Amino acid sequence: MKEVLKFIDSNNIYDDLIVSFDTEGNPYSYYGSDKWYLWSLSFNVSFSRLSGTFQSTVKYLVHKVISNDSLKSKKSAIKNIIEGAVIFEKCITGCNGLSYDFIDDDESFRRLLVEAKSKSLKFKTWKNNLVFLSHLHNAEVITREIKNYEELALYLSVSGASVSQAVCIPESIASKYYGEALSVIETYYPYRNEISSCYDDYVSEYLESSKRYKSNISARRYALKNVKQLPNNIDIQFDYSGSWLSWLRGACYTVIAAFTGCRDGEIKSFDIDSYQEKKYAGMTVPVLHGLDTKPNAGGVARHTSWVTIPSVKKAILLLWDAFSFAREKWREKADSIVHPDERNAFLEKVDSLFVTLPYMRGHRPEAGKQSLAHSLNTFVKSIGYRATKDDVQEFDLLNPSRKGELKIGQMLKVHPHAFRRTFAVYLVRNKLASLLDIKYQFKHMNIAMTSWYANQANIASYVDMMIDQDLQDEIAGENQNYMTDVFYHIYNEAETLAGHEGKRIKNLRAEGDTRIYLNREEIRKQVQDGRLSIVEHPGGYCTNPDCDRICDMTTCQYKIVTKDKAKTLVNIREKLIIKYNDIESLGLDMPNVTSKLFYEIRAIEQVLSEHHLEYVAFNKKDTY
Repeated sequence: MKEVLKFIDSNNIYDDLIVSFDTEGNPYSYYGSDKWYLWSLSFNVSFSRLSGTFQSTVKYLVHKVISNDSLKSKKSAIKNIIEGAVIFEKCITGCNGLSYDFIDDDESFRRLLVEAKSKSLKFKTWKNNLVFLSHLHNAEVITREIKNYEELALYLSVSGASVSQAVCIPESIASKYYGEALSVIETYYPYRNEISSCYDDYVSEYLESSKRYKSNISARRYALKNVKQLPNNIDIQFDYSGSWLSWLRGACYTVIAAFTGCRDGEIKSFDIDSYQEKKYAGMTVPVLHGLDTKPNAGGVARHTSWVTIPSVKKAILLLWDAFSFAREKWREKADSIVHPDERNAFLEKVDSLFVTLPYMRGHRPEAGKQSLAHSLNTFVKSIGYRATKDDVQEFDLLNPSRKGELKIGQMLKVHPHAFRRTFAVYLVRNKLASLLDIKYQFKHMNIAMTSWYANQANIASYVDMMIDQDLQDEIAGENQNYMTDVFYHIYNEAETLAGHEGKRIKNLRAEGDTRIYLNREEIRKQVQDGRLSIVEHPGGYCTNPDCDRICDMTTCQYKIVTKDKAKTLVNIREKLIIKYNDIESLGLDMPNVTSKLFYEIRAIEQVLSEHHLEYVAFNKKDTY
């Protein structure tokens, strides 16, 4: 340990130690710098949030990680070290400590925990931050060993171990947001190049006129007069800060996120060439290619594909071309970067799908989390949709860990991951088709998407693509949530039930069988273990785990029909009656067919009776 502290407190004698080389093999970053450019990892490390001995210690830890050839996920390890180091420096200095060995003293450690608890951070955040302490201990910087990180993270967490799931957007709200976003794309897509050209004129003229006019209003008025080739058919709003462009970006982001299920980082990995179309089973399947951003072995990003809809191509092209004036300005700035590695890295970011405006305060060409969050909020506010009572009830049902967060009359703000969870939930609960039918006839894409996520391995290998396994797992998890909700309703809430299995459950409930009144956790555990399973049919549910959906639902011993499902049978019954009467009126001799139709009609009527739904009984003498 003395050798370690000697290295850390070495009065800057290691400042000239080389920590990275450029692509030509020349020394690039040095130990004494506040920022290390690690070209081999495509990653930069900044120590600017740390000070004094804290910074010296963290540099030592990061250098150990870089030098460890056997460590695969170096980028992930370094990120954990930096984030943990920053929060623990704040906690230690808040207790008047001067270095990380403050942790070794028992009394100091108790004070540190009180300070840490006051930071009001979540369980998962503390779990990640506490990894830093293991780096300190393994490097012999501290002697205290934390043996149960989960227990300590739970103690420090502001909300215990509970992790709020990403929001699933209620159907009416999603329809409004997605429909408006699609409408924006269709409206502005034909004028995408004109948008860029006009904004280029406006910004150039505004910068010039602001030198002559003290008033921003005067400068803006002059700039607007000098915009060339302004389209007459659409409404383009001009402002130096780019608020309207931010709104447009929010609409494009919504379409891409809503109809792919991608993470935020994966969406940012898309570029002008990401959209392709593949042929499969007689269908044209639109596909996006990007990078799976979840940490992988060796820190190498995987190329992954997501099935989508044709409008995503328009959203990508609209984003790319409408912001092309900004990209050109960023490219001009790149000319002043001397080092080729730095310039190439900069230009790579310029070719991102989401770019910032180069004349604003930002110094990075790629749009960050705050920029995109602002774009989404601006777009949502422009729609002005406020939650109804039904929206709130659906929100609470789909988001039990967030029950009560959405109030009647509120606007629902959306986080990027909300689109991913909504995609998974709607795919499982057969709501995706209705969203795909918003204004533009995409309903046929539901077949492609459902096929993709039901038979991913087969389709992916056929078209030579990698699947998003995490999204597939998330969809499987939502399927378990859905089965849990259905079983909970059947076991505990449904006032009437029909079908063989439905009647059995109803009788057990009437007899007060305690096995039936299960809570959600018990049901979910049985679903996960495979002891409970349910398959949805057009006219009910089947609890046979091996159900192939082609059995005779009228005689199936596993059948359950809830009241909602029974109501859908009314139209089916009417169609069966019409079919029966058509055969009879034509005088066709088809006794097997008419007998089966009559039996199915009677079976539906039995279900309607059991749910106390009104109908006029059918008999063979009736004519329609």
